Amino acid sequence: MGDIELRTLSLAKRSIAVGVTGLAVLAMTGTAHAAPAQARAAAPSCVKVKVDKGIISQTAYVTNKCSSTKRVKVRWSFAPDSGCNTLKPGQKFKTKRGLAAQFDGLPLC
Repeated sequence: MGDIELRTLSLAKRSIAVGVTGLAVLAMTGTAHAAPAQARAAAPSCVKVKVDKGIISQTAYVTNKCSSTKRVKVRWSFAPDSGCNTLKPGQKFKTKRGLAAQFDGLPLC
């Protein structure tokens, strides 16, 4: 093997090492950003949610049965979460998603 072939091989190995390191950093960064959304506290049990599945969609109905105002959102898997909703005692809201979505929780916001 000549000097040129060895330099090319060495450069290829360094390029692979840099690429693998970059992927590892991206993977760690993605995980770090996902954690805070899951760390939100769940709504108290006095905030009730009922999910009805229809033919082409499903709807989550949320009712605040607490004695104080609560800010909640509906978390869905495989679909965007609802926005944050401020509910006074006795107040309700609903949010609808396609059938691919799955109810995944009711965090405070």
